[in-house]
Amino acid sequence: MEHERTKVRKAHKKSRNGCLPCKARHVKCDETKPNCVHCQKYDQICAYPVRKTQRSPNDSPDQIITTPSSVEGPPSQPHDHVLNIDHLRLLHHFTTVTAKTLTADPEDQDVHHTHAIKLAFDFPFLLEGVLALAALHLSRLEPSFREKYLAQAQKHHAAALSQFRSDITDLDASNFEAVFYFAATLDPYSFALSVNDRDSPVNLLDNMIHNFALTRRVRPMVSQYYPWVQGSELHRIVPKDVQGIDLKHPPSETELSKLRRFSEVTQHIYPADINEAYGNAIQTLEVIFDIAKWSPKPPSDSLVKIWIYFITPRFLELLSERQPGALVIFAHYAVLFKRSPHYWFFDGLAERILGIATALVPIEWSAWLNWPKEQIRAEHNPQEDTPK
Repeated sequence: MEHERTKVRKAHKKSRNGCLPCKARHVKCDETKPNCVHCQKYDQICAYPVRKTQRSPNDSPDQIITTPSSVEGPPSQPHDHVLNIDHLRLLHHFTTVTAKTLTADPEDQDVHHTHAIKLAFDFPFLLEGVLALAALHLSRLEPSFREKYLAQAQKHHAAALSQFRSDITDLDASNFEAVFYFAATLDPYSFALSVNDRDSPVNLLDNMIHNFALTRRVRPMVSQYYPWVQGSELHRIVPKDVQGIDLKHPPSETELSKLRRFSEVTQHIYPADINEAYGNAIQTLEVIFDIAKWSPKPPSDSLVKIWIYFITPRFLELLSERQPGALVIFAHYAVLFKRSPHYWFFDGLAERILGIATALVPIEWSAWLNWPKEQIRAEHNPQEDTPK
């Protein structure tokens, strides 16, 4: 009689510290870190169990005994894998929420949440800029964590500027897209930060001018390579209402008739350099208001902020000196922010600028603020008004 042959299971040493994918597949893990042999073979993400901790009843919180099972590997190997949850949270928020708010055209949203992020992975200064903008956006959406997100925004913004200065010495075909998009992130950041500020009118104005000056310095770097942008994926985020804009020929009739009258009256008060600065600022505003008036869509953020780029350095000086004429013109500019409620980074900015002008303009000049006050404080749609 034949003896029944019995199957004998080959003995093997159990791997108690193996990675999670190997445990799931019931195979022996060689425990190589950061990627074991099996995970490398099957192109899987290799992850190890989280370290368990044990405490003695008499131990203080600082006296923790660790078990051998550890995500950090054997004691002799340093732990070099750090997962920054805060960064991932900000990046996720940008790609899923913030990116959709940066354009009024849904067809162009993928440029922000896809193409721009791919660029950011190759340019740290851009990635920091994206994280800064996402944090600032969250500070508006989650008031209970406002201070936390503001601190994160300021940290990433400072890192972005520092990295940008060290990395970008020349603009060329390899980096112009990253620089162009970085400039695009600076604008909403600057505007939104101005809205978040709770400082005095003087300090608020100084902060705004500082932010305006920063974005104005970046623009010349980008504008000379604008033809390159036209041939890249980023051309889709350039709104149609700023393409081919002619700021040198104001309309014959303007909604800003009172501001035009203001320019005529002050011609006899100020020297030529101030009149020229004021005249340029007013003329540019007239063109922008006219384009926005006849457009079937709300003004793009590019149309609204283009005024900041085309005012003269002299006008910016007069504004920083809190000259009444400059403040009056600035208050009229604020109306454009009120008419762009679809951009979160403009929200509240019109009221803030009007508050600055009201506080700093002398009483004898205050009548020139009546029109922007009516427009900003009106509950109806100011675009339905008939020009006077």
